[in-house]
Amino acid sequence: MWDGLAVDRPPVHGALAREEWVLVSDVHLNEIVPPKIEGWWEYKAAESSQDEELAAFFAAIDRRRPAWFLRSVIVFNGDTFDFDTCFSAPPDLQVPVEGMPPTVPGSVYKMRRILTDHPRFCAALATFLAAGNRAVFVLGNHDRELHFPEVQETLRQLVRAHAPPGRGAVVAGNIGFEPWFIHVPGVLYAEHGNQYDSTCSYRDVLDPSVPPDRDHPTELETPFGSLLGRHSLCRLGTFNPYNDESFILSLGGYFAHWRRYYFPKRAFFRSYFIASWRGLRELRQRRKRQLRGRPPGRPEDMARRPEYQTFGAKHGVDAAFLTRQLRLSSAPIVDRLRLLLHEVWLDRFGVLALALAVVGAGVSLADKWYQVLLLILLVPAVLGVIRAMGRGSLALQERARWGLVAESISEALDVPVVAFGHSHRPERRPLTRGGRYYNLGSWAPVLPTDKGSTLARARRYLVVRPSPDGRVHVVFARWGGAESASDT
Repeated sequence: MWDGLAVDRPPVHGALAREEWVLVSDVHLNEIVPPKIEGWWEYKAAESSQDEELAAFFAAIDRRRPAWFLRSVIVFNGDTFDFDTCFSAPPDLQVPVEGMPPTVPGSVYKMRRILTDHPRFCAALATFLAAGNRAVFVLGNHDRELHFPEVQETLRQLVRAHAPPGRGAVVAGNIGFEPWFIHVPGVLYAEHGNQYDSTCSYRDVLDPSVPPDRDHPTELETPFGSLLGRHSLCRLGTFNPYNDESFILSLGGYFAHWRRYYFPKRAFFRSYFIASWRGLRELRQRRKRQLRGRPPGRPEDMARRPEYQTFGAKHGVDAAFLTRQLRLSSAPIVDRLRLLLHEVWLDRFGVLALALAVVGAGVSLADKWYQVLLLILLVPAVLGVIRAMGRGSLALQERARWGLVAESISEALDVPVVAFGHSHRPERRPLTRGGRYYNLGSWAPVLPTDKGSTLARARRYLVVRPSPDGRVHVVFARWGGAESASDT
């Protein structure tokens, strides 16, 4: 149902009043790979591809747009592509099992591989853009490799190759990229949202590069969530990385998963520890290189840097707003070693290993049966301590403040619509100034095992239509069923 958001602000005039804004988030297109064993990497299977649904969506948006609007601008609000789950490489190149690094050659290869595996998406997007519409790709944490101009050009050229005859230049020219956020004055603010998540935030959102040294070329900073996922998912292929309910489990849940999918044929805990160790080592090494090349500054100092000033001028915001956003951002978890160890369960596994060693040593030295019994009775107490240590994922805790961040943005910019993505959990809540905060959910692959989960209900889209009388009309709907076949 359409929400008329009556706002007390000057009417929108000119070209901005003639553009319809359509937002989706977290599509997570990745390489297509046939599962090597049953249940392995199902999110990469051809049956999990979102291409046909996206093609139907693009056509519906173009068809439903009222005649008043000159064009539709589709905003892919981050994580449109999943570079972190692309583990393949050219056949003549030896690479680690987690795939190519986030360097220019590696990222260009992954962009080419993903789009080559999704020709229907490219063709449908090219048709949409050839009709005069625009597409803007906001960078998230899983597609931050779009930061490289070479990767952006690869995307433009591969989509252009599917353009109708004579429309290639139009298609390429109608593709844009935004490294941080979109601001349409008086109408809309949208960003991916990973900057408010310590496990996925960047130290420098406009320049996430890690300087080269004698052994490494220039590459991108990769936040904890992306890097640990990259190292883990190539070895543990039975999780759906886009569904929190699939991989954020209790200790008992992980043991049940191990018994169901791994025992006794494949290693689970050994693979997990290898992935965690390699991921943590790589994170700390990149952090050291990044801080050596560019020490962090205060938010107000960063906001005065030329690239931030240029970005702010383009989006109609001043240094004070940029400083405010930088202060609201979460510090990367890699700077807090204690939390880093907690997120990969190494603190709890360490306590468990120490407790078992003490109990084992005590049992071996005991000479009375009741001494052995007392030592064994300590095990439930240790498990209780470990459970108390498990306060849940830091990422899930931080999402509780996103509504307050949206309130701050709405107050500072006087916009009625604030939109994030990243969490894969659709949300709509009122803002005190009369507008709405939306989380856009996800169009990521949904597997048969995800039936009934939040992810299975998360395929949402947001349409924002400004009008000359100062009102902003918004629809937030679920794609599928009746919504995909008829006007809302």
